This record gives sequence, structure tokens and C-alpha cells, in this order.
Amino acid sequence: MLRILAAAGVTIFSAGPLLAQQAASPPKLVLQITVDQLLGDLMHRFGAGFGEGGFNALLNNGLHYANAHHRHANNETIVGHTTLSTGTDPGIHGMVANLWFDRDSGTTFYNVKDPDNPLVGAAGIDESTEIDPTQRAATTDGRSPRNILTSTIGDEIKLHYGPEVKVFGVSVKDRGAISFAGHSGQAYWFSKAEGRFVTSTFYREDYPAWMRAWAQKGVVESYANTDWTLMLPPETYSFADRDDQAWETDFPGWGQTFPHSYGPVDAKYYTTLLTLSPAGDEITVDFAKALIDAEGIGQDEVPDFLSVSLSSTDYVGHLFAPPALSRRIT
Repeated sequence: MLRILAAAGVTIFSAGPLLAQQAASPPKLVLQITVDQLLGDLMHRFGAGFGEGGFNALLNNGLHYANAHHRHANNETIVGHTTLSTGTDPGIHGMVANLWFDRDSGTTFYNVKDPDNPLVGAAGIDESTEIDPTQRAATTDGRSPRNILTSTIGDEIKLHYGPEVKVFGVSVKDRGAISFAGHSGQAYWFSKAEGRFVTSTFYREDYPAWMRAWAQKGVVESYANTDWTLMLPPETYSFADRDDQAWETDFPGWGQTFPHSYGPVDAKYYTTLLTLSPAGDEITVDFAKALIDAEGIGQDEVPDFLSVSLSSTDYVGHLFAPPALSRRIT
């Protein structure tokens, strides 16, 4: 039995009833899918191109809340994600912005920053195939859910059913993974500096063997020297004549019009460009599938929880959407 809770903008879906279940038959896995910056009306505006699965499966077979709202105005990533994961308002869970001024330190503070829990080192990964682990840019300052002041869905499931419950959060963004992994799970996010998924010492001291195997599959490298291009002929798209707009960001090497070239794997912004396209979400989903298999999620009678936050829609929105729209959710 699988329960899917997918959150996109103001719309929440379920692939099965989320009403009270009998204690004797809890779901084996609760899978929460969050699509960053996907407004709730887009499924209806552009639904003509959908197949039978995906969004249509959720719309036709699940619960669809067409007029759902949250009681906060700041729609930054950590604010919305933690509101979804905790069911509380930002003033309660503490994630009021992606950045805020910390009175104790007198500095601007990043939401999931934790100097006491740096990234797990390269031990357990074939260092000969990895970027120099010292080149971690801003990610060396550590990450954890320490600043989230309340429990999450995964935390509550684990508190109720016991330590055998497996809780995971996966996302391109650290804040997208950590907000749902909570205090009792494990979070994995994509490091653009290292070109792979990483975690911090808050969650574990080394990387499992299956992560090494996934990295060696070459999923990240497979996009090298290919393009992000249109799936269908340009004339079939509603805004085909508006591919180049003044407000769009001309990211170096990416361009404002299709096709967008990923370039060689050793290019300066190669891993960044992956996140600025559907490739970022494809990589995230592939990693999540490997995690499900390797960790045996949903294979016993104790319910597990997995969150998959898809971030590329947000990055694409910031680059190419009108400024007023792209700032609505970050």
C-alpha cells in the first residue's frame, strides 16, 4: 500500500485516501512529492499535453484541493517546504526566510546552516573520480535541521511506529531535502561543487556503498555535450513566439532561447546548468529510485516516509519567468 502526497504551489494531491486508516493496516510507504514553484493552476492551463499517468493520475484518482492556502506571505523555499512538512506556520517552525539576521551572531544566517555538521568527506567514494573535496565553496559550513523548531511528518511517523521507520529526504536543494527529512531521518542533496549527492555529519559519518555505485553509473555525466531542447515542434507550444524576453536571465553559456547546451562535463557551470533544466529533476528522481531499492523502503509492515522535492522548476522560473511571477515562490 502506497500513499502519495504531492504538493505543488497551492495544490495538494493524494493517490489514495488520506483519511483515518485502521491501525492494523498502515501504508508501507508515504511518498511526498513537492514541486518547487509549480503553481496550482498550471495543471489545468497546460494539461492538454499530459499523458494518462503523472498529474492526470493524481487529478483523476486522488484528492484535489483546488483552493488550498497557507497562512504565510513569504513563499521562499524553506518557508513553504517546512510549512508543508510540519503543518505549522513559519512563526512556529522557525523557518521565516531563506536568509535572516541572527541577533546572537550579528550576521545574516542561512536557514539550514550548521557549522557543527559539515559535509561528509570523500571517504567511501572513489576520490579519483571526484572533484577535489576541498572545492566545496559555500557548502563547507555544514547543514542540519537544527533551526527547525518543530517536528515533521517523518518525525511523527517515527515517533508513533518506532525506530524501525525509515525517513529520507531527497532534493537538488539542501533545504528541500532537510526540511522533510526532519530531525530523525536522513537528507541527501545535490552538490554542484562536487557533482554528486551529499549529506552532512548530522545524518551519518560516511556514505553507503549504494551511493558510490550510483555515482559510478554516470547519470550526472550523461548529459555532457547534449542539449535541453523542445520535445515537440515549436508551433505546438502556446508561447512559442515568446522564447526570448527582455526579463530573462542570460546565464553564461546557457542562453535565453532553445536549445540550451549543457556543454562538456568539465565546464565551469556544467553541474549548475543541470539544475537549470529538467535534467536536475531527472537526476533527483533517479537517485531517489536507487535509494528506495538500496534502503529497502516500504518493504516491511512498518510505514516508511520518503520526500522527493523537485527544484528545477524553481530555478527555471527564476531564469525565464517574468520577474513578478518568479519571485512568488523561491
